[in-house]
Amino acid sequence: MESRSSVSHDGIVERVEGETVFVRFVAQSACSACHARGVCSISNSEEKVVEVKGVKSVWKSGDHVEVLLEQRQGFTALMYGYGIPLVILLAVLFTVSAITGREGLSALIAMGSLAPYYLIIWIFRQRISGKFEFRIRRTE
Repeated sequence: MESRSSVSHDGIVERVEGETVFVRFVAQSACSACHARGVCSISNSEEKVVEVKGVKSVWKSGDHVEVLLEQRQGFTALMYGYGIPLVILLAVLFTVSAITGREGLSALIAMGSLAPYYLIIWIFRQRISGKFEFRIRRTE
């Protein structure tokens, strides 16, 4: 058991390159565990590959592992992906709406205001990815 709170997913080692292990796992939305997921179009699952850096070469393709990420790092990722964009969107929406009084224009400008944010995230993606440290451990 981990001493710190962490989020985990079961996965399979896809490949190993030096001290970097690439692990494939299926990320499921929270509602995918619902009993009605078969008839609901909202539930989904997505296959993802993560890089786990700085790992000794004891892993090989096909190994079953558990990918771990500290819970606070998960919250940081949520802030980058959803929290900050929501604040930008609402701030621009209400500001432009108050200035112009035109709701449609305000909505379009608010949505467009997210483009620079995501461009900045993309430009600094290497620096940002360094803040997230995945760990793996063997499962049987």
